[in-house]
Amino acid sequence: MITGILLSTPSRGGGSVSAILPQAFDMLRRDTSITVASPSNQVDRLFAIVGNVDRLLVAMAWVVLASSGIGILLALWNSMEQRRRQIAILRVLGCSRERVFSLVITESVLIGLIGAIAGIAVCWGGTLIIADQLQARLGIVIDPTLEASTILVVIAATMALSALAGVAPAIRAYRTSVAKNLRPIA
Repeated sequence: MITGILLSTPSRGGGSVSAILPQAFDMLRRDTSITVASPSNQVDRLFAIVGNVDRLLVAMAWVVLASSGIGILLALWNSMEQRRRQIAILRVLGCSRERVFSLVITESVLIGLIGAIAGIAVCWGGTLIIADQLQARLGIVIDPTLEASTILVVIAATMALSALAGVAPAIRAYRTSVAKNLRPIA
């Protein structure tokens, strides 16, 4: 049983396709028992569908990244509220305001780095599982790859966003009053 035939003709010097191919397609299309399709048209349609899904997934990733940045900001903000006394003790021990500011930014960046690495690991693992399932169930072989440049951009962008999210809590830590926060707790 024949399930498909690829019909092509060699192109001429200028790269133009022979005029015979469109005529052959027209002749074959007249027979209603077979389906004639141009592979390039079908691939273009597939990429039009997948391209929209790809854009949607990228948009969702940006939303997740932004909400993670807000989460880091809120977590550090609350942490600075609870650690006012510790910050005041650091200041009494000789830590400058700038040093306290940089410590909070560093903490924020480290949270972002850990999140980026965890996200890349989950992405890689999920991609391998999906590729394995596609091969096992549908026979579709996909070679999952993550380019090093993409990984570096994700890590850098996540660290930059987390540093930005840490600015407000760092300013709050910078402005922490030593005298007010070292009063005895009654």
